[in-house]
Formats: sequence, structure tokens, C-alpha cells
Amino acid sequence: MSGTENTNDLPPGVRRAWGLPGRVPTRGPKASLTLDAVVEAAVALGDAEGIDSISLTQVASRLGVTTNALYRYIDSRDELHVLAREHALGPPTTGASASWQDGVEAWAVALRARYAAHPWMVDLRVRLPVTPHALAWLEALLAALEHGSFTTAETLRVAALVDSYVRACAIAARDLAALESPTPATASAVNTIAGLLAERGLDRVATAFGSGLYTEPADGTNDADFQYGLKRIVAGIEALAAP
Repeated sequence: MSGTENTNDLPPGVRRAWGLPGRVPTRGPKASLTLDAVVEAAVALGDAEGIDSISLTQVASRLGVTTNALYRYIDSRDELHVLAREHALGPPTTGASASWQDGVEAWAVALRARYAAHPWMVDLRVRLPVTPHALAWLEALLAALEHGSFTTAETLRVAALVDSYVRACAIAARDLAALESPTPATASAVNTIAGLLAERGLDRVATAFGSGLYTEPADGTNDADFQYGLKRIVAGIEALAAP
């Protein structure tokens, strides 16, 4: 028996992501849109306005139809999120690498670029990958790790670790790129806080503030921190995996 003979146990969004039959309307006017058009509109809204804009109401407005008309294609906002993420994620963009270390780093950089292109993806609920593109990204990472001395359990844990790190850095990058700085980054503000810290006996933090290094990146990115952390994670994995 093939795995596609009974798909009723899959959520509607997952079925549609795999191109499997969904609910087919039996009444009402002829459909004027396509599922692809609905999902593309959702992604465009997310890119322009953030995750809150990826709703049935706002997608319907963008497409010039009623919200009820979208129920021909999408059952819920959650399903819309699943399909929008799958579309925005796209297939993996990494190729073969000389070593598993290089492969992991290339994978992480490529996934971070996907998040940078669609920052709203980091605001979606964390899910186990079950859709085609999401699983293709996992396949690419597992293929890279295949060249290391890892058990199946270790491979999956390494994959979860690297994926979580990329996501966390993407959130930080998104926040750094926001119009309003989350922390006072000017030299005068930092010096003022350093004095207040010293008064409260927080000497180590005061030293960090006074070092001149406690500032947000001048270029508005966390690229250097991302590369530093990624290389340390890979080095740590390598050390633990060594025979």
C-alpha cells in the first residue's frame, strides 16, 4: 500500500502542501482564484507588513474578494501560515561540500538568508518539518552530517541545534533592522548606564559597558556574531563527535 492511499490523517494544509486532494466545494460560484495565488498574496503581505497581515481577511482584501471566498481554498489561518511558510522557504540552496563542517555552515548561512528574505517566518510557531520544502532542507542538512561519525539520534539533535541557532540569530537580525532600537546604543547612554551599574555593584557588567564593545553593530546586522557562534557550535559538535 502506498503512503498516499489514505491521507485523511494529515491536516488540510499539509495535504495541500504535498499536492494531495483537499476539500472540494460542491456548491457556489465557480472558483475565480487558485491556491497558488492565495499563498503568493499571503507571502507578499508578510514580506511587506509582517506576520499579523497573513490573515484570511487581509489576503482576501489584497485579492479583491470576500473572506468567505477564500474558504474555497483555505480552511483556516493556521493552514494559511503552513502554506505561506512552505512557499517562502522554497527548496534548499546548498550543494555538496568537502566536509560535514563546511556543509553545516553552508546550510546555516543559506537558511539564514531565507529568513532574511522573509523575516515573518521567525514569528510562526515552531513545528516539526512535515511539508516538502521543509523536509528537503532537513534532508540537505542530514546529507551534510552523513559524512560525520554520528548516530541517527545525534544527527537529529545536531540538526535541531543548528536550526534553532539560525532561527534565534534571524530573530535578532530582524529586531536589529527594526526602526526603533531595542536598547540605548549611543555612547552617552551607554556611559550613563555604566555609571548606574557601578553604583549598584554590578561591576562586571559595568566593565563590559565601559569597554566600548557593548554597542549594537554599526552596520545594523549581527553577521559577525552569527559567524562566530556558528563556528563555535560546529567546533563543539566536532569535538564531541571525535572518536
